[in-house]
Amino acid sequence: MTRTTVFFLVSLAAFGCSSGGRRAVNYAYHSEQDPVTNEPAHVTPGAMPSGESFTGSYHSPQIGDVFLEQTGEVVTGTYEYDRAACHATGRVEGRINGNLLSFSWTESQAECGRLQPLRGRGYFLLWKDSAENGRINGEWGVGDEETGGGPWSATRDRVRRQPQRRAGSSGGGVFEDGNGSSSGGSSSGGSSSGGSSAP
Repeated sequence: MTRTTVFFLVSLAAFGCSSGGRRAVNYAYHSEQDPVTNEPAHVTPGAMPSGESFTGSYHSPQIGDVFLEQTGEVVTGTYEYDRAACHATGRVEGRINGNLLSFSWTESQAECGRLQPLRGRGYFLLWKDSAENGRINGEWGVGDEETGGGPWSATRDRVRRQPQRRAGSSGGGVFEDGNGSSSGGSSSGGSSSGGSSAP
């Protein structure tokens, strides 16, 4: 096999060109200087850290306030963020395997004039940093892809917050019925805002 052939086959694997549909995902978070701790971080799927779950409130530089609730192996949650004059709300739903959460997300940007919700998939890895902060790191993708959209990261609040209802919200988003009540409906994925923080 020539060097060019080997490079081509490695390139096909790297870009997910296989006969099986969705590309295989290498679930991992690696950083030589983690932005929170300024230390190297190398997180891969494994056992859930002792006494931990995904339940909690988090802050993410990409998707703002994140609220997750884990019941058994199922995790549901919401997030919301502002970009310029646009307020976006999202929902995540997924299942865990150890410290790995594979989820679908749906995002409403109705307040920004986008009528159809955005949808996709993603994953989070739960870990604790050297200061014992609960952290989630992963990626998001559009449609059936779990990657390709960009990174998602969040740090869990030491004191759990509850989602706040926005003053002046017009309702009718992905998670509210016309009366402003939470629909609690199932979603099959999230969406991306098109920027580096999407969904």
